[in-house]
Amino acid sequence: MQFATQTFNKLKLSQPYWSTWSCFCETIKGKKYRRKLIKDKLIELVDKSDYQGNSMEGLLDYLQEL
Repeated sequence: MQFATQTFNKLKLSQPYWSTWSCFCETIKGKKYRRKLIKDKLIELVDKSDYQGNSMEGLLDYLQEL
């Protein structure tokens, strides 16, 4: 399954006050992406300061449940 990077970018532009984390969560909500793809795209698209200090495993568990 290909990741919806274009959807993420559109959401980021349309919601300028949202964090990149919020945009990412909204982009993947209801989708069944593989854990590795979620992790790769999280690192690529989300500002590190939006999730820094949190357990990567915990974040991935949460994101997979969306």
